Amino acid sequence: MSDNTYHVVDVDLTDAEELKPDVHLEVAGVKLDLPNLNNAELPIELVQAILLVKSKPALSDEETTACVSTFLAYFQTMQPNFWNVLRKTKRPMAYLTATIKAWAEESGLDPKAFTSPTSGTTIARR
Repeated sequence: MSDNTYHVVDVDLTDAEELKPDVHLEVAGVKLDLPNLNNAELPIELVQAILLVKSKPALSDEETTACVSTFLAYFQTMQPNFWNVLRKTKRPMAYLTATIKAWAEESGLDPKAFTSPTSGTTIARR
């Protein structure tokens, strides 16, 4: 039995900002209806990545990789049709990076996190 007292958190949504329109992309023949990345109702799976992108003028290679992997996990879970198409392309990273960049641009975000050299085909050894 717990003797803890819990405070109930009330959330006032009356002053919530107006939602921006969803983003619609077509990539490799798949039509994607995606949430606007600049909305208050951002999918919880993407919150950490978007906060990271918004927090800095430029991301390191490690931060860029973390963001891209977050988006990849989102597509795997929430957009399985697109995920399956990505798996079958000859250059899935190119499609993934271009999709994330277009999604960010259409959402009104600076897509800087997705334009680093790591989004290419080379992998540097440390």
